[in-house]
Formats: sequence, structure tokens, C-alpha cells
Amino acid sequence: MPLAGLLLAACLSFWLSPPPKGPPEVEYWGHYQRVGPGLGFVVNHDSYGYLQVAHEPARLLRPREVRQSRPLYALLGAAAGYPFAAALRLAGRAGLVPAGVLAQAHYYGIYVGYVLLNGLALLFSLLLFRGLFEKLTVGQGESWQFYALAWVLVANPITKAFFWTAHQQMFAFLVPLFCLALAGYLARRPALGWAVLGGGALALGLLPLLYGSFVLAWPALAFGLLWPGGPGATRPRWSATLGRLALSAGLFALPTLLWLALLRAHGTTYYNHETARYHQLVWLVEAGHLPLPQYLALVGRQLAEYVGSLGLMMGWLLLAAGLWAATARRRGAGRAWLPAPLGAAWAWVSGWFILFFALLGYYPERLAFTLLPLVLCLLAALLPHWPCRYARPLALAGAAVWHLYVLLSYGPFS
Repeated sequence: MPLAGLLLAACLSFWLSPPPKGPPEVEYWGHYQRVGPGLGFVVNHDSYGYLQVAHEPARLLRPREVRQSRPLYALLGAAAGYPFAAALRLAGRAGLVPAGVLAQAHYYGIYVGYVLLNGLALLFSLLLFRGLFEKLTVGQGESWQFYALAWVLVANPITKAFFWTAHQQMFAFLVPLFCLALAGYLARRPALGWAVLGGGALALGLLPLLYGSFVLAWPALAFGLLWPGGPGATRPRWSATLGRLALSAGLFALPTLLWLALLRAHGTTYYNHETARYHQLVWLVEAGHLPLPQYLALVGRQLAEYVGSLGLMMGWLLLAAGLWAATARRRGAGRAWLPAPLGAAWAWVSGWFILFFALLGYYPERLAFTLLPLVLCLLAALLPHWPCRYARPLALAGAAVWHLYVLLSYGPFS
């Protein structure tokens, strides 16, 4: 499959990147794993927590367990890793693996399982992006346009730092594409029946137990309920729509509430490491005692810090904005450049992602790359409006230069 080949080639290329030079306790959170002369990658120290909880899922019920807020990911790690661990043990009995690896076969197997999950998350992101590309270009897009943008999606600082380690950062690409695809799909189809809506909301409610920002799947679902539909479409009355929104919100929250109830029945107080250590989102409530002017000043400082954290993403945002303006000037300012309803879904989902991460209160640069898939979707819609003889060499050369920049730059390592 070409997409799998693109993914593997890009991620393997990062083994050639410059290794860290400083001590890990100062410069980065992990250790450098050499795989050959001049080849290696950083194993993030968070990996050990993921390995432990996948090896012993009962740890999720312990007080203050760091991975307690994302139990499904630990269970997926166990499901993906134990077959590899069993294969390592069989290979060890045949004398095909070193004794040291055999002694820790469960951890090595689970580690490979997590890397496989990274690959699947990135591959599903590419598949979603391909489907969205067809709709954004109204079937007029060319393969070079798709592959230039897909190349950027897999070759970036996040895959460089996290693909080869046990971590969840590949969801930074999957979540926004999933939400956009969901919002666009629901807006194009007839209104959902109550049973289908309830079952869908309940199923979507499992996703935040896999990765926190999947909470934004509910606004994507809400978009489908609020979109008026095409010509001749019959939409429910506002009272019925509000009822659907309330029902979907309640059922979406139900899996998390049941997980909290299970912890409580076990005598464990729910622990969310992100809110406890980094005060993500809860800082808005914790600062509620401040006078209004101080509160607004704090929010302003946080938003300024968020803008400052955009880093390399700011270049992509400026590129998308510049191409949008140039396309509008070239083809006519009154024309819609994103097909309805997907254009409206893109604006809605992008707004929610910007709002969510701006108010998070924790702004490492890696989180800014959650916007990259949405920016690439916008570029996908704009590229077909430019002559191929100019756009193709520029887009392909730009993707290659970006990949080389990420490959040869020092870091990031965590």
C-alpha cells in the first residue's frame, strides 16, 4: 500500500536525525536508543508508565495512577503487545533472541505493540485525509497534491520524536481528522433517528477514555445535529434538536461516568494527571476567586502563551492564510473555496480545536501540531485552483524541503 510505504519511509528516515548531545535529565525526557552506526531514536521516559500499565492493567485501579484517565489505551497496548511477547518467548526457546530480551519479553512485546498502535493511528489518519481530500477537492484533486500534503502529515517533528516510542502523540493527527470527517458525514446525511443517535453518542463517548482530546468528538456530532441540511432536507424542530443535543451529550459522557463509578466502587478516587500536575482547563475554575480585571489579565497572558507556543505551526498557519488570500484575489473574493457542508464543518471543528487548546493552560509546542491536519485540509482545497505547472513543483519541493528540515534539525526529543 503506497500510504503504508510513505509512512514507514518517513518514520525510518528519522533514525538518521542528529542524536541528543546533552544529559537527559537536562535536555530531554528519555534515553537515546542506538540501532546501528549513526542510527537511533529517543525512547521517551513516559514509555515505561505505558508499558507497566499494559503489563498490569489492574494498576489502573490504583490511587494516583498516571494513566488512569486513559484506560482504553492501556488495554489496547496490552491487546497489541501480548501476541508479540508470546512470539518473542517462542523465538527465545528456539534460541533466536538473546537471553536478556527473553527475560523481559513481556515489556519488549508490549513496546512493539505500542509502536504498532502508533503506526495504525498514523495510517488511519492518512486514510481519513485521503477521504477528506476527495471531498474537499470535489473529486478534482490530483495524486501529486494529495501525496505532497500527506508527506507533510507523516514527516513532522511529532512523528520524529514520538513514533518509535510508547506514547499517544500520533492521536494528535487522528483526532482532528476524525472529528472533521464525522462532522462532514453527519451534515450530509438525513437526521439520525433517536436510537442511532443514542448508540452513536455512546460509542463516541468511549473515545475520551482512549485519548483526552477525543472529547471534541461531541462538538463534531453536534454540528451534524445543527446543520440545516441541503435543499429539500427536512430537519427536526428546534425543540427536538435541543433534545437530541441533550441526549447525545448525556450518552457521550456516560462511559466516563461509568469509569468513575467503577473506580469509586473499588475505593479509588479518580486521578487525572493532566489536571493535577498541569492544571489543564481547571485553571479557569481555580482562578475564579480573582477579581474580574485580574482574571481577564490572567486569561490574556495564557492566550499570549498559547500563541507563542505555535512555533513552527505559525509558519503553516501563515502559509494557509496567504494562499487563501491569494486564491480569493485570483479567482474572486465572493466565491466559496470549501465545499458545503464540509467547509462549514472545517470552520466549526477548527474553531473548537483552537478554543480547546488555547484554554488548556498547558502549552508545549508539540500540542500545536494538532492544528496541522486541519491546515493541510485547507491547503488541499486551495491547491487545485492553481496551475499545475507552477503548483506541482512548488508543492513537492516544499514538502521535500520541510522533510529535510525536520530530519536534519536538532531535536525535538520529547
